[in-house]
Amino acid sequence: MIQTLTDLCSDKRNIVFVVSGKERHSLTETLNHIPNLGLTAEHGMFVSWPTSQVGQKRIWETLVPDQDRSWRSIAITIMEVYTSRTHGSYIEETEMKVLWQYRDADPEFGYLQAKELEDHLSNVLRSFSVDILHGGVEEGGYVEVRPKGVNKGVVTTHILKNVNKITTWQKIDFLLALGDDHCDEPMLSVSRQVGRRFIEAQRAKKHEPPLPPLPATVTLVDVSSCDPYMSQDLSCFTCTVGKKPSAAANYLHDVDEVQEFLDSLVKVSTRDHKFYSSVDLRSMGGALNQSNMSNVLSKDSQKKNLFDNSQTISAGVTRSMSMGNFHMATDFKAQYQPTKVSANLSEFLGGIEDDEEDEDDAVFF
Repeated sequence: MIQTLTDLCSDKRNIVFVVSGKERHSLTETLNHIPNLGLTAEHGMFVSWPTSQVGQKRIWETLVPDQDRSWRSIAITIMEVYTSRTHGSYIEETEMKVLWQYRDADPEFGYLQAKELEDHLSNVLRSFSVDILHGGVEEGGYVEVRPKGVNKGVVTTHILKNVNKITTWQKIDFLLALGDDHCDEPMLSVSRQVGRRFIEAQRAKKHEPPLPPLPATVTLVDVSSCDPYMSQDLSCFTCTVGKKPSAAANYLHDVDEVQEFLDSLVKVSTRDHKFYSSVDLRSMGGALNQSNMSNVLSKDSQKKNLFDNSQTISAGVTRSMSMGNFHMATDFKAQYQPTKVSANLSEFLGGIEDDEEDEDDAVFF
């Protein structure tokens, strides 16, 4: 995975961020040697923009201002009571948050204690600017207290609106958000709504009916502030790991499929056109009728399937096209009238007579 991230970051057309709940020192220790990789720690509380200078101390910015931290001692005091009566539970502190972990406790008793702790903290810390989150056993088993306004959705919006600080891009034309648990859902919700806005705008221009409502798994937020930074041809994909209710529109079964998918992006990103083939003919100009070519792929079909063979993900790589769709310009045909070219493979093979004596010979196209 580290090699895959390194390869993706080496392409100047890509901007890659790892958005994690881990602390800054953990991310730095593991990923600081990858050039041009952006990092966000503690669910987006800290952001470090991509840099080509590896091995040096990272520059971090805080997503929200440093506020009153007196809530920490109160939260820890309450959590200590529940730790003393819940075998296997413990308290974990980071720079910006406090967690009560019960993943190693009895599942049923731990969950009951966690619900009680969540209610207790909500009442006591009501006057403080904090959020209290409860992750069930299947999500790691914890109760977390952290500053209000910090989640992976907020940091996603922050990144999209500030990409122009580190690149000369005019607009973002491709967005992929991929996560695996409930902490990633705010990021997936924001990304999906960003992509949806442009699809709705295009459908409105064409006087087409509106899209169906978003599923209840999507948390509705205002993402209009990202509009100036998005291309009108934006392609947006959201993906979760594991088939489950999610704000994502797509899913991969497991980590192995994630690795395989990202490796496929690397192959597309690093493809080198050393030799020309028939798919490059339409990009050579002069003898091609561009108006006929433009109808080969519709924009709607581009967004229909992430793995559609009729397109490539990376901008700048030519899309495949059937030879039956190849048309010559009128002025070129007036000068040169070639013999008939078969529009498809079956028509071409129809003119070949089988030779029983040479049945072992192979024909390659």
